[in-house]
Amino acid sequence: MKRVVAYLAGMLVCGSSAFAQDRAASDGVYVRIGGGVSFASDWSQDYTFNPNVAFAGGPPTGQTLANGDGYVIGGAIGFDYADGIRTELEYRYASTSIDTVTINDPLLGPTLATPVNDEINVHFLMSNFYFDWRNDSRFTPFIGGGVGGAFVENETGARDAALAYQGRAGVSFDVGGGFSLDTEYIYLRTSKLSYGPEDEDFTAAGPVGPRIDGDRYEASNVMVSVRKQF
Repeated sequence: MKRVVAYLAGMLVCGSSAFAQDRAASDGVYVRIGGGVSFASDWSQDYTFNPNVAFAGGPPTGQTLANGDGYVIGGAIGFDYADGIRTELEYRYASTSIDTVTINDPLLGPTLATPVNDEINVHFLMSNFYFDWRNDSRFTPFIGGGVGGAFVENETGARDAALAYQGRAGVSFDVGGGFSLDTEYIYLRTSKLSYGPEDEDFTAAGPVGPRIDGDRYEASNVMVSVRKQF
């Protein structure tokens, strides 16, 4: 009986040591690069004009952008803590096509406009975290999220900075040699966007406008990334 107990204790110590070595070997810095497709929601925005300027029949009240699909590319540097948690700093660029721009004019009715830019371009800098469900297979499901900033260029070429936040879920495939292939879905949203003059700029000698306010940048992305852990 003593021999059995000693044998089991020895196995437990060896197993714990091997497990600790596996954990130590699996944590560390990683880099990730990838790309995919982006699907942005349509925008419904309001116009604000200089109240010191008179308009015959009233100025346009706003616009609607019908956005199409586009692409997204990005890269990140992160750290895997080997206990199912990862954190990273990510840069991502998204470009989404614009199908139509419809101006809501009380005098002329809905009218189509030709945008200066044919797409909406967005730069993101995000701080992300992940929870990995490790198992005995090469496939590791994960979920995550992140917060950061977005710089959104609209159809007129104007830019606005906004708070951005996202949720993501996917699965990672261990290729070997420290490489893995990640496939994930990302839902991203920003705070509301505003382009053009501020209220204090609307003086008698100031700009006519319009200031464009309203919708957020909201998109679904599907990305495939290659991750290398060191």
